[in-house]
Amino acid sequence: MLKRLLLSALLLAVPACANQDTPEGPLPDLPGKVLIVGDSISLGLGAMGPDRNCPLTPEYNSLRNAYGPQVAEALGVDYVMFAWPGIGLVRNYGDDQTNTMSMRLTRDDETARLDATGPVQLVLINLGTHDFFKNDPSDQFVPAMEDLLFQMSARYPGATIYALTGPMLGGNDKIFLAHAVETAVDAVNAETGTAIRYLALDSGDKSVAYGCQWHPSVPAHDHMAEMILDDLRAHTE
Repeated sequence: MLKRLLLSALLLAVPACANQDTPEGPLPDLPGKVLIVGDSISLGLGAMGPDRNCPLTPEYNSLRNAYGPQVAEALGVDYVMFAWPGIGLVRNYGDDQTNTMSMRLTRDDETARLDATGPVQLVLINLGTHDFFKNDPSDQFVPAMEDLLFQMSARYPGATIYALTGPMLGGNDKIFLAHAVETAVDAVNAETGTAIRYLALDSGDKSVAYGCQWHPSVPAHDHMAEMILDDLRAHTE
């Protein structure tokens, strides 16, 4: 009974998106790059697929149409992709658990890539889909996400940072992921005085939302990019 009540409370607390109305106004002037930290969603895998049944093969992938590169294009800046298919923050998809994002971020070769990005003014972090698929690793995920947010805010002190959740999970998996990411964001902001933003991305019109293997379609990526741009507009003075 207690667990059922907790799930109900969390479901009520999960926002569909940060802004219900489309804000008007200019986008911020960002002189630096967009850094995208994520998994296959961020890489645009399956986005060109005709339906949910097609395989995740190269002809259906589209990095150019993924939400992050679209945001960078709208802002008129370059982007840096720090993402791998199947990766999770603490738990990958499948049997290979040797290269989670948390592990990669402790390796000199990977952190050197981040050091070489040049100026970064917008960080988009979208991790957790694989961690929380039929699983609840919150006890490990929350401190790992806090560490990631601390690292990004220290590495890019002038950047706007988003902790995103994607559209591929449903039910309890979606609820647990949203709660874990929000918990980490709130903890880091409270401790450091940063203004990291949490934003729950959805896929928009369900009739055109799916590419291969339930991955977001190009229209879904268009919608997610616009959600981020709308939130940037809403925070632009």
